[in-house]
Amino acid sequence: MRVLNTFAYTGGSSLAAAQAGAEVVHLDAARGIVSWARENAALSGLDGRPIRWIVDDVSKFVAREIRRGNQYDGIILDPPSFGRGKKGEVWKFEDDLPKLLDMCRQILSPNPRFVLLSAHTPGFTALALENLLADMMRGFSGKLSSMEMTIPEADGGRLLPSGTMARWEKA
Repeated sequence: MRVLNTFAYTGGSSLAAAQAGAEVVHLDAARGIVSWARENAALSGLDGRPIRWIVDDVSKFVAREIRRGNQYDGIILDPPSFGRGKKGEVWKFEDDLPKLLDMCRQILSPNPRFVLLSAHTPGFTALALENLLADMMRGFSGKLSSMEMTIPEADGGRLLPSGTMARWEKA
């Protein structure tokens, strides 16, 4: 299985996918963060797994993958609310995510296994993310789900909101 992890940060999802046997493309625009993820792979005993470490703008990389005809069986997206590229490009979740999802659909294999989408952007509910994924995955047979992500307080009391997520998986 080929997995593309976009906005991949320090590599938790990339390492989990590699541990499960996937060939992974770990993609993030920050060189220091990708280096940190590589260190995490080594510390986890996964530095020999098939992980490509890519430092690039996610939208530009996905556009090139479309032109190259490369495909993925799973895509993980954890985009920031806001970001700036090296040349002053601006990423705004609410403006740029729908276009990125359209592009990602074009690099899905004919028989995709999953798409995970998470958000830490105020105003984007789990249902909103699920609807975006439903649009992206129209025509594919699968199951959609979504939820609020939470972190328990240290004393085990209340749950604190941490964002939302939606998942499409092959039925």
